Amino acid sequence: MKIHRLIKNAAIVLTGLALACSITRTQAQTIITDYTNTFDNDGNTTMYQNNYMYWYSLYQDCFGAGYNINMTNDPSMDADGNTNVSGSLYCYSPFAPRGSIPPNGTAAIPSYGDQSLMSGTFGGGLFDTSVQMKIVTVTNISFKIHVLPGTITDETGNFGTIAVGLKSVGYNADTAYYTNELTIPGAATNGWVTLSETNAQQFQNAGENSGDTYAQGPEFYYTQYNATSYPTNLVVFWIDDLVIQSSVAPPPPPPPPTVSISPAVQGLNLFTGAGNSTALYNRESIESVNPNYSWVGASGPVSYSFTITNYPVGSNDAVQCQIFLIPNPGTETAPDYTESNLVFLDLESDTPNGGGVEWNFRYKTNEPNGNSFVYGAGTLASIGTNTAIGTWTVTFNNNTNVTMTIPGGASTNFNIPDSTGATSALFASGVDLYFGAQAGNAGGVNDHIVASDFSVTGLGSSDFNDNFVADAGILNSSIWETNAAFPSCVQLVGPGNPYWIQWTEPATGYTLETAAALSDDTAWTAVTNNVAFISGTNYTQLVSTNDLQAGNAAFFAVIQHNNQLQVLWPGETAAPGTPTGKTGTPTPVSISTNGGSVTFTVNAVDSKWNLIPTINDTVAIMSSDSAATLPGSSPLTSGTGQFTITFATTNSQTVTATDVTQGNVAPNTSSPILVTP
Repeated sequence: MKIHRLIKNAAIVLTGLALACSITRTQAQTIITDYTNTFDNDGNTTMYQNNYMYWYSLYQDCFGAGYNINMTNDPSMDADGNTNVSGSLYCYSPFAPRGSIPPNGTAAIPSYGDQSLMSGTFGGGLFDTSVQMKIVTVTNISFKIHVLPGTITDETGNFGTIAVGLKSVGYNADTAYYTNELTIPGAATNGWVTLSETNAQQFQNAGENSGDTYAQGPEFYYTQYNATSYPTNLVVFWIDDLVIQSSVAPPPPPPPPTVSISPAVQGLNLFTGAGNSTALYNRESIESVNPNYSWVGASGPVSYSFTITNYPVGSNDAVQCQIFLIPNPGTETAPDYTESNLVFLDLESDTPNGGGVEWNFRYKTNEPNGNSFVYGAGTLASIGTNTAIGTWTVTFNNNTNVTMTIPGGASTNFNIPDSTGATSALFASGVDLYFGAQAGNAGGVNDHIVASDFSVTGLGSSDFNDNFVADAGILNSSIWETNAAFPSCVQLVGPGNPYWIQWTEPATGYTLETAAALSDDTAWTAVTNNVAFISGTNYTQLVSTNDLQAGNAAFFAVIQHNNQLQVLWPGETAAPGTPTGKTGTPTPVSISTNGGSVTFTVNAVDSKWNLIPTINDTVAIMSSDSAATLPGSSPLTSGTGQFTITFATTNSQTVTATDVTQGNVAPNTSSPILVTP
């Protein structure tokens, strides 16, 4: 069968707004197009800054003083030397090495894996939303920074990275649209340096994808989530001459998505994450349902083995495939970091060495919330080869002697340090087994790997040989459960699913459709047998043979329709392509029996009532029953959401769903539902 790919844009309405001047007023709000803050002290020598704060984490952790602590202005430091009339924003980030204990009487508590998030407003107070800026119009953010002389640098001679961005509107607004991470150079201790981000497309994409229109202020994000990464010590710096610029109209809309098609390989497909930078280091894994996978005390060798059959990883992409063996873990998706004890088989694309893969044996003991030992003294062996395709086996010959065997038969043998038996004792029981993947750089977030099997031998009743291909698209629930930061990134592909189709973000409102031929009146049909999901910077959807048209050719398009909402009561079923989009009759609800409460479904659909899984807009609910208890506004997930209303009035009632994110989406009023006493 020939497979063709194309983009079709249907019923797309593009609008632009040209502002007559740089400031407009709507109700009690001022909308600005430019912002400059030189952090004037206005003669204030108490170092108080009334509209900037430490938003959370470091100051709560270190001082126990709660959130939202005011930042300070330092009148003695000014980027332009105008200390009499200006000053700068003083930024104090008390990161501390793991295990360090401050002297009695000091405020700081050791912190690790923490963040210093500093937030401001365009207005005059910490939560002032009276002055706002349109997110999609921002073109540039720049500021000057000076680091306290004597501050410890990282291994590159710099002071780590800082991101700057915009904070959405509202008291609980913790959604910020950040630039790329900007490196703070070593020269920043010698004087003021300027950092800037000029990629306006980042802000446009953020606004378009989120549905948030306005920001209430700037935000700086300086982090440390790894005990071996920078910083692990107190960092003090000053920020001055913050400038945010925007155009008088939004930049042109992003181009329509581009589409790619690739064969789908049967077996366990592990995608490396969802969402560009947010996909980095997220573990997308399956985990054993039973904690019976300790090798300690076994009567003979114990082996853990998997086979990779497809590895479409770019030469510069950092991708990791891993086995974790962890005693008595919680439910977290990153147990290798969180838990105290770990054995870690780490198969990495060997980007630094020009290709191939490297398999590493790593471990740690008694190190919760960290991995400094794992990547230091806890790395006991490494062995590489030029391809990931093949079978990888680790064998514990006894409690401490280990052999790692790679495709082609090469191996390495070593011992786990355990002179007193204390290490073995930590892994003696309750060990869970994990198998998964993760991305280590921006290129890796768009990758995936395919495994055909996983087996364990030498444990007797806990042994298994799970053939992922023979599982026919259904994860063997007697062995595994999904434990992933983004569960949709764990896909078991069975027969009858020949292709992956991907299209780039942003793609709000687009759906994948297919046709047998192209003409002026082509009838497109939604591809619905598998659900689209986000992997990396792409939407990804598995195409079933049942989605393919008759004949020897198939055409695919991602199409953006004039979308609308659909409300379904219990008793009703979606029926795309029909005049009303649904069948069935609403099931009556009783006030005396269940208090009048009923849960219903709201779907984002196209003009033919097909679900649009790429819509995640926020939906508000109203009712004909003015005395009803309404659900709060809530975002859809993959185009659908559940809402619960409690009726207080009998007789026939309806609800109306409205999209509050996009004003051009048609609302929908439900069928009448009978409310009985």
